[in-house]
Amino acid sequence: MKTHLSRNWWSFAINGVIALIYGILALTLPEGTLIIIARYTGIIVLLTGLIFGFISFNRSKKNLPYGMMLFQTIVMAILGILILFYTQETINFFILLIGAWAILMGVVQLIVLVNVSPGFGNKNFFVINAVISLIFGLLLVLDPFNAAKTLIVLSGILALFFGFVMIWFAYNLRKLQKISPHEEV
Repeated sequence: MKTHLSRNWWSFAINGVIALIYGILALTLPEGTLIIIARYTGIIVLLTGLIFGFISFNRSKKNLPYGMMLFQTIVMAILGILILFYTQETINFFILLIGAWAILMGVVQLIVLVNVSPGFGNKNFFVINAVISLIFGLLLVLDPFNAAKTLIVLSGILALFFGFVMIWFAYNLRKLQKISPHEEV
């Protein structure tokens, strides 16, 4: 009897092809890919808000508490619309937020290192971590949209690798299925 894994080799192949397509798009059109991902996120957030709205409406008809759900509906709908209509500004805002957080964490790490006892293990590792956090945060804050595009390119490289691995895995599963079609794999 063939297992589910070997029978569905094609699903690994499809996932590999999708990863390859994303990787190629991310490497060749990082700005367009970033915008598409952001808009897709906006659509998901907006749809989630609409679903929450439907749930809060049904809860109100049944005299159940619905205030928090209605609040979430409004927030999600506004966020979804903002992401869809102000995509680049939204990307910049979130990257700036991440950059500010990284800078804050780097500063906090340095403050902790200054105040920790001299007998504390290897401080060099923590200093390097704090400096990397500060540099990463500064890069994000100084040019958020280009930093986001760089992250898209890095994700594209990973997607290409993942796609090739998935296709190779699917190929080997398919080959294994042809060799022993009636044995359990």
